Amino acid sequence: MGKHKSHVQIVFVLPFIFPFQNYSFLKLKYLFKIIIIYCSVFNYFSCAPALRDTSHKKNDRANRVYKIVSGEKNQIRVLLSEEQKPASLTVSGTYKFISDDEEIGKVKNGDVLKFQINNGGTNVKFGSRELGGIIFLLQPVDSESVILFSGKKYSGDFLLVYGDNNRLLVINRLSLEEYLLGVLPSEMGVKPNQSERGEALKAFAVCARTFAEMKKAKGNTYYDITDDVRDQVFGGSGNFTELDKKAIIETTQEVLEYKEKLAEVFYHSACGGMLEDPANVFSGKVDDYLIAKKDGDENPNCEISPTFKWEESYSQSELLKLLKAKKLITQKQRVIKNIEISAVFTSGRVKELRINFANTEDVILPSSEIRNFFMRRDKKGILRSSLFSLSKEIKNGELIKVTLSGRGSGHGVGFCQWGAMNLSSKGKSYRQILDFYFPGCTIGKIE
Repeated sequence: MGKHKSHVQIVFVLPFIFPFQNYSFLKLKYLFKIIIIYCSVFNYFSCAPALRDTSHKKNDRANRVYKIVSGEKNQIRVLLSEEQKPASLTVSGTYKFISDDEEIGKVKNGDVLKFQINNGGTNVKFGSRELGGIIFLLQPVDSESVILFSGKKYSGDFLLVYGDNNRLLVINRLSLEEYLLGVLPSEMGVKPNQSERGEALKAFAVCARTFAEMKKAKGNTYYDITDDVRDQVFGGSGNFTELDKKAIIETTQEVLEYKEKLAEVFYHSACGGMLEDPANVFSGKVDDYLIAKKDGDENPNCEISPTFKWEESYSQSELLKLLKAKKLITQKQRVIKNIEISAVFTSGRVKELRINFANTEDVILPSSEIRNFFMRRDKKGILRSSLFSLSKEIKNGELIKVTLSGRGSGHGVGFCQWGAMNLSSKGKSYRQILDFYFPGCTIGKIE
C-alpha cells in the first residue's frame, strides 16, 4: 500500500478546522459521519494500484509453458503425435494431474482422459469432469505407473500441449537411459537369444545416445526429438530385452566425439556392401570421418541382412501413374521409350536417372528424389536404397517393364546396423565396431 502512484487525486476541505465548540451535539455527530466517509474514499484511492503495462503477459505465458515442458537436464522430450484431431490415453497406476502449472488432483488406474483442441486451447474430459487449458502434465507417483497411448506403453511424464498451427502435441518426457530402452529394440530388433550380437547393441547404444544429445541441444520449445524415422524410432517402454538393458548399462553416459565435440552420427539398416559419402545424401558440411568405403574386405558385413538383395519391377503403366502422381508429367497420353541410369556415385548408388519419352522432353530424377519416386510394391514405404541396377524389357521402341535389382536398405551413411551385428558375431568389440564405422572418433562421457 502506498507504493503505487494513484491516477486520481482528491482534495479534501475538512470542516473540523473550525473550533468544535461552535457545534451542537447533533452537528458534531453529523460531522464525524462525513469525516469517516471522506477517510474511506481517500483510503480507497490512495491504495489503488497504477495502471500497468500488460504486454509482458504473452511472454510470461511462454516462459511458464517452457518451464513446465523443459524438465530436468537428464531428461529428453519425445514427440509422439502432432495432430488437430482428439487424443485419448489410459492411466495404469497413479499420476498427478497438473493443468497450466497448477495441480488439480490425481488420476488413477483405468481412468481415461480425452483431449481435444477447442477455442485456442485444449479441453480434457475424464469421468464427469471437464477442464480447459494450454498445457496438461501427468506425472507418475511411482516407477510402475505407465500411460497407454496409441497401443503403446510409456513411462515417465506425459505432456499435452496446445501448440502452433492449432495442433495438439503429445509428448513423453523421460530420462535419457529410459528413452534408449525404447529405441534399441525398435531400431536393432535383437532377440533375447542372440547374445552374440550384444557388442553391436552396445555400439548402437552409444550412437543413439549421441544422436539424442545432439537433438536435445537443438530442441525447440516443446520437444527435442520425434519418435519415428525422422529421427530414431522409439517404441515406448516395456519391449526391451535383458540384452538391450545390458548394452545401455554397460555404456552409461558414453557418447561418440570428434575433436572433443559430439560427433555427427548417421545410421541405416544395411548398406548393401558400400558405405556412402554423406555429401551425396545430406546438405551442409559434414565432418571427414564419414566416408564412402567398402563394408568389409571380402564379403560385405551386412550380407546377413534380409534386404541385402532385393528386386522391384514396374510396368509402363505403373511408371506413368507414378510420374503423374508426382506431377512430373501432365495427364496427357505419354509413351515411355526407355529408362536409364545416367550417372552414379563412386559407391555405385544412382546419382541420376533419365526417363525417355516419345516426342517430348526427358524426365530426369536426381539422387534426392529417386527413392521417394519408386514406392515399393508391397506398399511398405519408399524404395529400399538407391544402390541398384536396371534390366529392361523393350518392344517396338516402347518400354514394357523395368526391374530394379538392388542391395541394402537406407541411405548407407555411417553406422550399418546389420553390418555391426555381423561384426559382433565375429567377436569384434563395440569399440572396434564404432572405430570401423566412425574412424577418427573417440568415446567420451556426458555429465
